[in-house]
Amino acid sequence: MTSWDNDSAHQEEEEPLTTPSSFPTFPYPTPYDIQTQFMQGLFECIDRRKVGIFESPTGTGKSLSMICGAVGWLMERERAERERPEQKLKEAEKSETTLHSTTTSGSSNGTPDWVLQHHTASIASIARQEREVKAQELEIRIQAVRGRERRMREDMDRKKKRQAAGMRSIGGQFAPLHNDTKKKKEDPDEDYVNDAEYLVDEYDSDDDRQGNGKPKRGNSGYGNVSKEVLDLLKRFEDKEDALRRTSASSFTTEDAILEPDVLKIYYCSRTHSQLSQFIEELRKTSYGDHLHVISLGSRKNLCINERFRKMASHKAKSLEASVTVNINKLNDACLDAQKSGTPSDHRCQFLPGLSSSGPWSKMWGSVSSSVPSDVTVVGKYRESAVMTGEEKLLEFRDHALTHVRDIEELAALGTELETCPYYGSRKAVRHCQLVTLPYNLLLHASTRESLKLVVKDNILLLDEAHNLINSLLQMHSVVLPLDHVVLAQDQLKVYLSRFELQLSSINEGYIRVLLRILKALEDFVTRWMDGSFVHPSSATARHQQSSGPPQQGAERPFRPADRVMKVNEFLHDAKMDHINLFKAHTYLEKSGVARKLQGFHESLQRKEAQKIYKEQERRVAGKVKIYSERGPPIPSSKSPSTTPVLSTLDSFLISLLNPDNDGRVIVAMDETTRDDDGDDDLPLPHDRPSMSALRRPVLKFMLLNPARVFRPLVEEARSVVLAGGTMEPVSDLLSHLFPYLKDEGSAHYPRIHRFSCGHVIPKENLMTLIVQKSPTGLPLELSFAQRNRDEIMDGIGQALVNLLNLIPDGVVVFFVSYSYMAQIMSRWQQKPNNSADSSSIMDRIQTHKTVFVEPKESTDADRMLREYHDSIHFEPKREANPAMASFACSGGSVGRSGPKGAVLFSVVGGKMSEGINFSDRLGRGVIMVGMPFPNKGSAELQERMRYMDQVQQLEQDHSSSTTSTRQMTAGSEYYENLCMRAVNQSIGRAIRHRGDYAVIVLLDKRYDTPRIRKKLPRWIGSSIEVCEQFGPAVKHLAGFFRAKRAEGAVSAKR
Repeated sequence: MTSWDNDSAHQEEEEPLTTPSSFPTFPYPTPYDIQTQFMQGLFECIDRRKVGIFESPTGTGKSLSMICGAVGWLMERERAERERPEQKLKEAEKSETTLHSTTTSGSSNGTPDWVLQHHTASIASIARQEREVKAQELEIRIQAVRGRERRMREDMDRKKKRQAAGMRSIGGQFAPLHNDTKKKKEDPDEDYVNDAEYLVDEYDSDDDRQGNGKPKRGNSGYGNVSKEVLDLLKRFEDKEDALRRTSASSFTTEDAILEPDVLKIYYCSRTHSQLSQFIEELRKTSYGDHLHVISLGSRKNLCINERFRKMASHKAKSLEASVTVNINKLNDACLDAQKSGTPSDHRCQFLPGLSSSGPWSKMWGSVSSSVPSDVTVVGKYRESAVMTGEEKLLEFRDHALTHVRDIEELAALGTELETCPYYGSRKAVRHCQLVTLPYNLLLHASTRESLKLVVKDNILLLDEAHNLINSLLQMHSVVLPLDHVVLAQDQLKVYLSRFELQLSSINEGYIRVLLRILKALEDFVTRWMDGSFVHPSSATARHQQSSGPPQQGAERPFRPADRVMKVNEFLHDAKMDHINLFKAHTYLEKSGVARKLQGFHESLQRKEAQKIYKEQERRVAGKVKIYSERGPPIPSSKSPSTTPVLSTLDSFLISLLNPDNDGRVIVAMDETTRDDDGDDDLPLPHDRPSMSALRRPVLKFMLLNPARVFRPLVEEARSVVLAGGTMEPVSDLLSHLFPYLKDEGSAHYPRIHRFSCGHVIPKENLMTLIVQKSPTGLPLELSFAQRNRDEIMDGIGQALVNLLNLIPDGVVVFFVSYSYMAQIMSRWQQKPNNSADSSSIMDRIQTHKTVFVEPKESTDADRMLREYHDSIHFEPKREANPAMASFACSGGSVGRSGPKGAVLFSVVGGKMSEGINFSDRLGRGVIMVGMPFPNKGSAELQERMRYMDQVQQLEQDHSSSTTSTRQMTAGSEYYENLCMRAVNQSIGRAIRHRGDYAVIVLLDKRYDTPRIRKKLPRWIGSSIEVCEQFGPAVKHLAGFFRAKRAEGAVSAKR
């Protein structure tokens, strides 16, 4: 039975709900018509178990519409479910009188039908009553917490009024957990490495597991079978393991065993700030008063341990020197503190004190109490000085559910309750009707399983879903650098030599298998770098000329080109096809060897540092010891983060278990950048210049089929809704995420529900211009081959000078790449040679607007936006924007009268193209310079396009139709859609509310192509004006803003 058949069966069991004509919970008196249509469409989509694609432009109240439509359905369904058992029971009692005498119509065992019907209705009624009792008990606890909070606030107010000088108010200050705990001084002579701490625990493999109630397997493992089969086998094994653990355990706890029994809505978005905005919109509705809501997030947002955060922080290279938290280091600090054997003063004081035999030990691991018994806990909500770990988590849960809280408020609550909000928020998920979380926590299968998020029959709302395909592809792609492979080998060899006599034969065998895998990967990359692979028929096997000098010892001045392979081809060429990768992955996952190895490696580093310290101490005998209080300095690792290198290997091995045609393995030279501290090693954007660029060989797994990882969510959930301000082009979503929902032999998707609406602004508040020529009459076709010509760049600059003179206040100009923006701005600084006017194009731009440039560092973006805002809303009294200095812009100061507004030069896909609102005066104009097509020379993009063409050809071969109406291949359309999706996201930055107005100028004649125009957002389609010459564009702009000034004058008189 297919997923759609299952959904149809569900629809037969439950009666459909009536779509409401209005939504009383909407916080404003009268919603817009498109908002009502959105809410009704979403209500129907969820009720009919469909997959929705909803497009509503930014500024149309999309978030409120999603809340009222989805939560409105949830409340109505819960009401219907409460009434349903009672109706069935009444029907059974009614039929009892008519069927009592007709016993011959009973079942095959002689039981009358009316008895069976009454019995079924009674069971349903009892189950409903049990659920209601549990819900009432939770509600009573939550109401008690609310009352306690209210009484405490009242008590605090009274005490503050009577407070004498020097007295502390209750809750005013919180005593730290370790006030009375003395810090232990590190002993510089301590160089002992505890072998027991880093020794891998006994591991029972599939073939050798004995003595634990599970018989030894007779086969030799599963081999490299498909991911689907492995998932099925894993589910059976998990069930067996769960039964064995249950039978061997003497305790059960309700929350640890029972699956969530509350119908849920999972709301996902890309960033925590977007989730916080959603929570703020929810508070505007009446749902915020009684809906149980929790927000899940990363440790970066929820960790309240300042010691851990300091360990994971470093200062960014910016003027304000803001502090950035490395999420990998923060995760490792938290996990390291939970290891067995960790001293109590190194544990996290906010984690519950748990006994190794208690029920929470299975969820948290063997973590001994981190709070000394003699420590008095002082907190805002404390009623007793000592609480168990379970009580602390339950207390956090009850407080978290009393009000709708965002991530920041949950962190503050954790500080007040002295309980970790990162783990505490997970305790509340089971009882919540609405859960907000970032994309990766839901879309990544292993992360979703680790959080125990139940998708079955629940609703998934994915906001900002315009980039969902790329998010899935990136999330499930893996990069394994060669230096990580070499480092892992070295660490494993040292580890094996140290513990060889103590390791069990099974552990030793698996470690040697890991060494063989790592050696095979290293040898493969080395042969590729030496040019040993020769495949004349493969376009990806050619060698390219090296742009730099040859490396030392190299005999030829070229480097190998990127090589793309299917998984089985890679395994064969790497001589790994005889290795059971699934068993290797299982060992890495269950044995904990990755973290044991990392800890042992760090202990050796500390030991080496201590030897150096003692040597220096002897040399400076009699002098002041520089590190006498802190102990010896610990050298920092040169690896990009403290994440175990074997964890990256494990991710790569998992990717190799994908079906052969669903992904590709790429070996390439990757460009990276490293900061001065050596802590970060991040990939560069494909065209961003860097003075510290490095190239290193890497192995990559690239997922090609996002439908495979997204399909389980679609099949398990009741309804999946993709929403965004600009969802066009939708063809990619249909063909790449939902091909299995398509009717065979037709282009119809019966389960897809599409909704798209116009904007709430009047038509006269928006004007879109496609400008085909520069002021000098030069055609503006900014293809890669044409855009670098000096006359083209000058023509763009001359056009901008005229446009910026006509558009008031703020204007955002988007370029196709960082490198092109740098190149064209450098050209605009040059003084004309043969002209009476000696001013450059940039000088002329600065007479009209103060110039701002998107900064390279993310930490500088907020500062730059504040200055951009101030230059528009206040009279500018400053020098030119400091960011101009990075582009060697001279003559940055403006005239005494000052410019009228500001212009912000940005990049499509950069920091300003998404998530930033340029409303009202901040964005009276958005100008697109060219079309941002991605680099078609990328091996990854070429392979993705080739894969899509192959899938399209297979569909045509299996189709009964012999002719195709498509004008371009699937790969070419995907390539074009990548460009248009980026364009649509950028031009949507301007109009943000009903009273806003702006102009959109597209500087490239290719925008007038009928196929391209169809892929622009529908809400701008009716306002497009095509200007074959530059003069009409000036006329249209002047008339538009003249009308707006007239409207403003009339409004001022009123």
